[in-house]
Amino acid sequence: MGFGSPAAMDLFQAARAGDCARLSHLIEGGADVNAYDRWDSTPLYYACFAGHYEAARMLLEAGAIYVESTLEGERCYRGALNLGIRGLLQDYEGRPPPSPPLTRLSAAFLSALLASPTNRAAAESTVSPDITLYVEGSPIQAHRVILTARSPYFRRKLTTEWRNLKEVTLPSSHSLPFRVMCSLLAFFYSDWLEVSADDLEAVARVCRAFEGEGLNEMANRLDARRWLYRGAPTRQSATQRFYLQAQPAHHRLPSALRSILQDCLANSRGEDLHNNSDYDDLADIGIRAGDRVFRCHHMILALRSEYFRTRLPGRTDILERHQNVLEEHDVSPEAFEKMLEYAYTDELQHLDDYPLARADELLDVASRYMLFPLKPILTALPLPRLDLDQVSPAQLCRWLMLSDLFDAPSVREHCLDVVAYNFEVFADAREFRALLRACRRGALFHDLRERCLGAGAAVLDGKDGSVALFDERLEMLVLAAQQEADDDQARFSSVPPPRPRASLIRQIATRLMEVLFCCIMPPEQESSSKSNVRPQWK
Repeated sequence: MGFGSPAAMDLFQAARAGDCARLSHLIEGGADVNAYDRWDSTPLYYACFAGHYEAARMLLEAGAIYVESTLEGERCYRGALNLGIRGLLQDYEGRPPPSPPLTRLSAAFLSALLASPTNRAAAESTVSPDITLYVEGSPIQAHRVILTARSPYFRRKLTTEWRNLKEVTLPSSHSLPFRVMCSLLAFFYSDWLEVSADDLEAVARVCRAFEGEGLNEMANRLDARRWLYRGAPTRQSATQRFYLQAQPAHHRLPSALRSILQDCLANSRGEDLHNNSDYDDLADIGIRAGDRVFRCHHMILALRSEYFRTRLPGRTDILERHQNVLEEHDVSPEAFEKMLEYAYTDELQHLDDYPLARADELLDVASRYMLFPLKPILTALPLPRLDLDQVSPAQLCRWLMLSDLFDAPSVREHCLDVVAYNFEVFADAREFRALLRACRRGALFHDLRERCLGAGAAVLDGKDGSVALFDERLEMLVLAAQQEADDDQARFSSVPPPRPRASLIRQIATRLMEVLFCCIMPPEQESSSKSNVRPQWK
């Protein structure tokens, strides 16, 4: 949540006013307790400055970052109006410094960066870096797609003079310290920048050198912090540090990767990855879905999907594998494109415009590629449209079956309610009777029966009905479905029904008698036999 958004402004106002009820509502709604306003202040600072102890406690418990050695922590401590709030801050200072809250996408990419043996001694990475940057003679391993997405400078270099290089020494003209590059690279992967006060000027200078609207915005914020730091009191035993998140949202990693994805989709056609040097999207693998070959990045797919992590080969030189194309069967190009959008950005845009008749295709894709966090998003898609005013009973029965297949409890409960309160309408639908027959011994039939009995209890009592009568009605619907299935099989079967055994034996005996008669018949009777099929025995 960026500064300037309505929810963020409400959070600042509630913290300043000490409105705990409003504060609790905003926190439960997912408001960012570490957001900054235009004056680079946090909600915790306003709560401390206004002397609201309870509001400050709620923010701290919700994850507000307070580290006394940072400028934000110093401002909160010095601005507190009473000793009670200062004591509260000191109590939370006793905890280990909290890690910046990361999105699911940023956490996955940051783990790939830190798992590199060159960057940190850790377990072997599932996605090896594909480029090594040398700064002050020390190596830092990274991934081309992340560098390209975050910095126009790196995109220009990696698509031209650095395209075929595995190791690059950054120009000394940038005056780039090694520790500054490490902090900036972590920011590229996680959207959070941790920097000491002594490095503010150097980081701001490098952000401008690497170009880009988001990096220029971060450089301006760093300059503002540098001037604030000069006028703030400092502790002799502490080093001031800053935690800054990319602001606003369109300067963060998902938005940057969406731009890369759009370039890949624009270059994805019904052909293989020939002439890969003609494109600047740095795609290193192609996946064919239907009549289209999608240009993708091995690093993103392997990090986001256990399916691709297992199926894709180990990371090798980008140029050695640029013609490799994987085949994905039984998936449409449209559904595969939606899967890529989620893998790259952790969200799906314009999902309400996706046809309801094909929404189950997305659920199948989420299950196939093991994108489990995507399933709750997709199951919420059909709910507003699963009503008899918008869909037929046949479509709703189909979604009831799909909810069991894809384990979508919210869709299942909604469909059961619609069926229960419109049972007579569904009883006249052939698809509903077929559904009852298909799940006759399963949990779905039991739940459907219980839900219908609960919804129609008053109606049954008014008609002097009973559970037994309702069960008999269900059995009649199942028998009707069985009869309809048998009729369909007989109508469309290409094999004629088998003849009765007695009739078959009679026909064989008759034919044998005719053959025998032809063998013993005198020549003079041959002419008469042509007109008589059966002989006249005397």
